[in-house]
Amino acid sequence: MLVVVLLASVLLLADGRAVAGEPHAAELVPRVTAAYPPVGTLAVAVARQQVPGSGLSLRAAEARAARVAAAAAGNAAAGRSFPTASMVKLFVAEDVLHRARTGRLVLRPDDPALLEDMIRRSDDPAASTLWVRYDGARMVVDVARRYGLEGTAPPDVPGQWGQALTTAQDLARFLSLLPVVAHPDDAASILAWMRAATPLAADGFDQRFGLFGTAPSGTAVKQGWMCCVGGSRHLHSVGVIGSRVVVLLSEVPRSTGYAAARAALTSAAAAIPPPPP
Repeated sequence: MLVVVLLASVLLLADGRAVAGEPHAAELVPRVTAAYPPVGTLAVAVARQQVPGSGLSLRAAEARAARVAAAAAGNAAAGRSFPTASMVKLFVAEDVLHRARTGRLVLRPDDPALLEDMIRRSDDPAASTLWVRYDGARMVVDVARRYGLEGTAPPDVPGQWGQALTTAQDLARFLSLLPVVAHPDDAASILAWMRAATPLAADGFDQRFGLFGTAPSGTAVKQGWMCCVGGSRHLHSVGVIGSRVVVLLSEVPRSTGYAAARAALTSAAAAIPPPPP
């Protein structure tokens, strides 16, 4: 309700209907899930990215938001908690930009470069600097509140930002709402950085797996990887493919190497068709 109330007078929410030539989200999720080899757990969530508009009444906003929620889809693990790994960097970027936009902080000279590197190159030192500088736990809580993310929370261990928790459903909701909750310029910056993701991360890890390994060039993507919280290895991939938001979160045993985990996630991502021309 909070999000709907805030947006009712200024937004036109996408109604979630399938674009001609695209399978419905409810049809796509089982295909992606079935394409994932039996190496671990895969959470899948698919939603339609919403678009700004104007003149929408509260009742109309509520009705359309309900249709959007109904049109979104996920598999059985979509509501399961996962460590965010680098997915939390999306929340950090949005909240720093939001607080700067609303006068709650003043960006330092190096902040723009840190934000861009954190998303494009998945730069961990950049994320750590921003996390400490602007209270990362508060950022996660603030984003969860503003976007209505019920399964997202800061890490139990202070400073371990990769151990923040989220769900595939929450990440799909966040990326779906980003263009209408964030200031348009801030949303555009984040999505542009995602579209400019580098093949190699700042630490040398090859980011070309999952959606980055299969989606058309220029797709807005964010990749994440981490070992070994709870004896597991995590590999995540999210993206905006055309007007569709796709979230893939995976967990495999520590004994399963990154090569197998990457191949499995890329196999699942390959089941997602490109957007229509």
